[in-house]
Amino acid sequence: MTHGQSMLEHEAAGAPDDASSTATRGEQALRLYKKRIGRCHTQNQVNRVHIAIENYMTPGEVRYFRHALDREPAESLSRVWITWLTAAMPTKIARSVEFERRALSKEVTHYSADTPSADKKTLIIAFTGVAHRMMLPTPWLLDCLNPALYDVVLLRDFSRVAYAAGMRGLGGDFVTSLSNLQTHVDPRAYRTTIAFGTSAGAVPAILAAILLKLDKAIAISPQAFDRVTALLQRQGLSGEPYASLLASRPQPFPKIFLVCAAEHADDVAAATSLQQRIPARVIRVRNCAGHVVLGWHHAQGTLPSFLAKIFDQSLEKPPLMPAAASAAWVVNSNSTLSSHSLPGSRDDPNTPIGPKR
Repeated sequence: MTHGQSMLEHEAAGAPDDASSTATRGEQALRLYKKRIGRCHTQNQVNRVHIAIENYMTPGEVRYFRHALDREPAESLSRVWITWLTAAMPTKIARSVEFERRALSKEVTHYSADTPSADKKTLIIAFTGVAHRMMLPTPWLLDCLNPALYDVVLLRDFSRVAYAAGMRGLGGDFVTSLSNLQTHVDPRAYRTTIAFGTSAGAVPAILAAILLKLDKAIAISPQAFDRVTALLQRQGLSGEPYASLLASRPQPFPKIFLVCAAEHADDVAAATSLQQRIPARVIRVRNCAGHVVLGWHHAQGTLPSFLAKIFDQSLEKPPLMPAAASAAWVVNSNSTLSSHSLPGSRDDPNTPIGPKR
């Protein structure tokens, strides 16, 4: 493990747990942040702290940080960072309730608002990739969701073995960890359940949807299954439990969507190979050539609308009637290969965003 990796994970481990209000949580998080920043001697170290904190923050904490750090000099690295992070929030909608963060462990964070029954909400179980984020800072993703209608459980795989080594506090393998997760957050209590995974977390999201009998799985830029099992074998782990789970067909079977950049040949090939193993639809994002599909949509200003389309439901309003499949964004389907395209943009998908790092 490199010094950079150990530092990032150490900072992440210090993310604060519950507090009674957004203001109290903000104060607690800000104290921790200033303590970490005070130990930094280089800009690279500061950047690592910022990246780690972005993996955990809520939109409310971002606003709190912006207000607090606005008193610093304009050239302050902290002020430059929080100004960028705040300005790039996708919706900036003022809502009556806020996401609050509850750490179940270093690897598992539950984002929820103090609202009534879960049976009016959608539960998203999110599987991050190797950077421990959903292709972008966590508050940007949460900012797209109405906290009155969504709960999010964000999972991180610090072992980097496709979650096969389990998660601290929940279990030492994939199946045990997810089974024990249900004692903290019960998917059966929710109106709708979605497993949502990006990159290295995409195949585990599919497996979780099958195991937990969730309504759907959305896999963004998934890896080919053979690549996942090869990783497990290199780490001395068996790929058989994953292969058996992927081959199982419990009923009802979740709807599975494999989303990839239409112009990223490797990702298209990986999604197509996965579709040969499971009943799934491949959705190709037109005009996108990068692996980081969610980050690309954020750069185009289309992240909320894109999420609403792949979730097949509003991010802001409760459903007026049972959700029905939308055909407006589905093209090029046939009986043997279901392949859809989502509109994108002709802008350069590889344009970097955020301050220089």
